[in-house]
Amino acid sequence: MLLFAWGVIVTLTGGVNARLLGVPIQSRDPFRAFLLSGLIVAWLSAYARADLIRYLDRLGAPFARVARFAPMLVTAMALALAIHGVVFGSFSIGGADSFGYLNQAYDWASGELPRAHRIPLELPFEESDVMQIPLGYRNGPEPHTMVPVYAPGLPLIMAVFLLAGACGPFFVVPLSAIAFTWFTYRLGDRAGGRVVGLVAAVLLVTSPTVLYQTLWPMSDVPAGAAWTAALWLSLYDSRRRVAAAGAATALGLLIRPNLSLVVLVPLAQVLLAARGRERVVRGALFSLLPGLVVVGIAFLNTLWYGAPQNSGYGAAAEIYHASNIWPNIWLNAGWLRESETVGVLIALLALVPFVARGTEARVIRLCAALFLATCAAYAMYMQFGVWWYLRFLLPAGGALAVMAAAGLVSIARASPRPFGQLAFVVLLCVAVSARLAFAADKGAFGRWRAGERRYVDIGEFIAGNLPRNAALFSSQHSGSLRFYTGRHTLRIDWVKPEFARDVVPALERAGYHPYLVIDGFEAPKVREQFGLAANAPLPWPIRARMSKLGGLTVFDMASTPDVVSPVELEPGSRHWCAPRHEPVR
Repeated sequence: MLLFAWGVIVTLTGGVNARLLGVPIQSRDPFRAFLLSGLIVAWLSAYARADLIRYLDRLGAPFARVARFAPMLVTAMALALAIHGVVFGSFSIGGADSFGYLNQAYDWASGELPRAHRIPLELPFEESDVMQIPLGYRNGPEPHTMVPVYAPGLPLIMAVFLLAGACGPFFVVPLSAIAFTWFTYRLGDRAGGRVVGLVAAVLLVTSPTVLYQTLWPMSDVPAGAAWTAALWLSLYDSRRRVAAAGAATALGLLIRPNLSLVVLVPLAQVLLAARGRERVVRGALFSLLPGLVVVGIAFLNTLWYGAPQNSGYGAAAEIYHASNIWPNIWLNAGWLRESETVGVLIALLALVPFVARGTEARVIRLCAALFLATCAAYAMYMQFGVWWYLRFLLPAGGALAVMAAAGLVSIARASPRPFGQLAFVVLLCVAVSARLAFAADKGAFGRWRAGERRYVDIGEFIAGNLPRNAALFSSQHSGSLRFYTGRHTLRIDWVKPEFARDVVPALERAGYHPYLVIDGFEAPKVREQFGLAANAPLPWPIRARMSKLGGLTVFDMASTPDVVSPVELEPGSRHWCAPRHEPVR
């Protein structure tokens, strides 16, 4: 046991390098500890099996009653996941996603949506409109307008949470993490009892994708909570629960309208569980709210993007291609194996009848159907090259955790003692430790928050120090600067070399004082746009600079720049979650 525990510690910490009484202690490879402990257990199983069983019974006695306390343990895990999101989460407006969701929430709350936003300037360039559209928005159906890219579900929820103040919308994801964990437990409980539910909750809260996405004000965790709730509620034999399943499905559709195929899974369960007239009644109860959402989304898509089947990402024919199917399958399979470890393969055991003992086959099949439907919804979708795009599959994250938990518990139930119980403990501990180690390596426990705060820092500096007629050229900061300063922003990445020298005079004629706000990694692109040598300094005086966190610089681009000393900015805003600044007129 000590060797096995040591292997877990090495896996979680990435290695041990310490000194005890002057003696160096180093261990970086957990495999040897796991292998040696496994060999010892194998020897005891062959030559002292009865003694090993008695020892394990005594060791596991305190855990034998764990099912009795499962709801309390799951509640504690759910709260821990939410606290993780609050402590390590962004709580600031950064790139396209956070600005797109939060700014849209403010627009819904203020009544500015669903009307398209007017683009204020008409500059003498073909790219005039797209230059003035920040990340998270796109050109509207009429000239000189822009509309949101993202679906309205999460922004509408955030708009309600604005009643609690500027921090309210940032609590949507941590609270959704609580619901996600709880509904996963309840779904697992229906699949195989409290132990399966408890193990499913453990696998969910230690999933690197869940841990990572709980940090950001994005739609993935809320979508996972909604669809897991819909599947669980569809299993109940009552009209009230069927209507609730329809409401959860409607919420899931509102958050992710492209998951219309996934609706068929809880709907099929509702229809197949009833007979005669009751089937019609329950089908209608379930379908009422999802039907209204489909009509509402079709209306918004037509209003914003020109056709019901279009979205903020483009026409369906532009973003879905059959050629993406195999690349997406291999990418997702590789990322699942890398981040979720053996749990993915063990989930398949839950579908094997002679192995899956003590589980309800109907629930397992529904979980598998939800996972396959979610995968199918994204099979032809455009390809992405980063592991955290597994977030697209989080609507089925709870279902996959339940299948993996059922597979693990089935191993313990179907195998002779003590091998089944040992395999269960070893596989669960290895899976959890490997997942947490992967999540830690990807920065899920604190790497990102400080870097995200710089968006607030630079916004507060500009709001308090630059003139009201400042026009801010940026790319990565094009949304956050508009949010935190109220100043007009323009996309520097849309400035073409052929008219780059003319944009500053054009803005000055319109009454603006132009500035450039870029991160260090964006400087080479700006040099290329303005025809500068690769290593040449940018030709504008520096107004402010943040040297830390990758470098962030404010340049005064005016033909007659202000004569002031550059300001060195220190990261660390005193505001935890600053509100949106009203537009400067």
